[in-house]
Amino acid sequence: MTEHSTVRTELGEIRGRIHDGYHSFRGIRYAEAPVGERRFAAPVPVGPWDEPLDATAYGASAPQPSQREGNPLPGREIRWDEDCLFLNIFTPAPDDARRPVLFWIHGGAYTAGSGDAYHGGPFAIHGDIVVVTVNYRLGVFGFMELGHLDPSLAGSQNNGIRDQIAALQWVHDHIERFGGDPDRVTICGESAGAGSVAAILGAPAADHLYHRAIAQSPPVSFAPTTTDTADRFVERIGGLDRLRSADPAELVDAQAAASAAEMATREPILLGIAGGGLRPSLDDHTVTRHPVEAVRALGSRAKPLMVGTNSDEGTLFAFYLMHDVDDAQLYAAVAPHCTDPDRVIAAFRAEYPGEDNRRLMRRMLTDTMFRTGALELADAQTDAGGDVFVYLFSWASKGFGGRLGAMHALEIPFVWDGDLDAWSQIMGEGRPWPDDLSARMHHAWIGFVRDGDPSHAGIGEWPRYDTDRRPTMEFGETSQVLEDPGRVLREAWRP
Repeated sequence: MTEHSTVRTELGEIRGRIHDGYHSFRGIRYAEAPVGERRFAAPVPVGPWDEPLDATAYGASAPQPSQREGNPLPGREIRWDEDCLFLNIFTPAPDDARRPVLFWIHGGAYTAGSGDAYHGGPFAIHGDIVVVTVNYRLGVFGFMELGHLDPSLAGSQNNGIRDQIAALQWVHDHIERFGGDPDRVTICGESAGAGSVAAILGAPAADHLYHRAIAQSPPVSFAPTTTDTADRFVERIGGLDRLRSADPAELVDAQAAASAAEMATREPILLGIAGGGLRPSLDDHTVTRHPVEAVRALGSRAKPLMVGTNSDEGTLFAFYLMHDVDDAQLYAAVAPHCTDPDRVIAAFRAEYPGEDNRRLMRRMLTDTMFRTGALELADAQTDAGGDVFVYLFSWASKGFGGRLGAMHALEIPFVWDGDLDAWSQIMGEGRPWPDDLSARMHHAWIGFVRDGDPSHAGIGEWPRYDTDRRPTMEFGETSQVLEDPGRVLREAWRP
């Protein structure tokens, strides 16, 4: 028999479940359904309700295409609907303890993913932490600018970020009833979720809603709002009126078709440059500051930050590359990312002798997509006088012949101390799960959320980052502090 847990908020009563060691409240609406006239508009705060809200099941995920065939990441069934603005809460108890809060933003290239893929029970049990996971609009619904076609939709390229901020506001207003402290909220995300964290750093409206930040493999690449993507998509779908009225599945299919067409004609490139596409942008409405400049401008008021990357991020994105890359194509791909392409190419060839151009580009993707931006953010935080902790995840997987290594997203199950069965294919069949590494990472994240310091007995002292020694905590077979790992390549990219 299910034992229920009931919380009374200013909006109404919410009924969740009691589990062994924690309580869960799932599928809580934090904003009105973004449907009909609200499609592509800024989120509207949810109004109160009369009957008790059943929060025992997850709400629908945001509209999104099916997972790409051949993607090595764990697959899962996604139940999506345009009515998708829900959050989930995991808490040790809905009491007045005012515990620290971990606010998790999922990744997925701003086009896929769901908050319900992350289970906050272990954080609640091991860290006495309240965990919030959130859905937000994705793809053309959340990251496409339409203000030039309808002024009432200005800023729509950041609707996904607006949704996240609306969820943060809901947490600020109501999390105390669930045992959380609205004055100790850590925003955290991976990949596009970490890019969202960076966007929130650049969003003044969110400044009072969080107190620390964790960015796992952040794409810190932002450019001014662009209308090119919208113009092409509106033409493909048959006009703005059709865009407003079409079944959401039709828009998802059109988005997938447009992406496939672009991929089919693309020359070898190194992803990472801010530009068009379905992603956050700098605008006059939401993300008004580049995150690096925002952090630097805060000075001593900069909020504690933890940021890091995986050593083989690029292996997951090798499908973007052609099978054969000649020297001219390699040079053209590198040139937009640096001032001296020859120096970068020479540095990679010296670091990885004997590898062909395609393999070198795969390694370069780690830097252009994630590592370079992450370190720029860490440097800015240090220059501002704020606390920052930098990590490198280097534990190499053995599945798929070992080709993926410490791939993008592989740190997630370790951080969450979560369900590991879904990752067995990547880990390598029959390979024992490294419980020690999971404990080291999980408790480091707990320490940062609780106290702003990820050091603990399992890893020892994790020194604050500085731009002289560049101390970096490595999470691999063991944990140790490295000084300026990858220095040669880091310096090659910079002017």
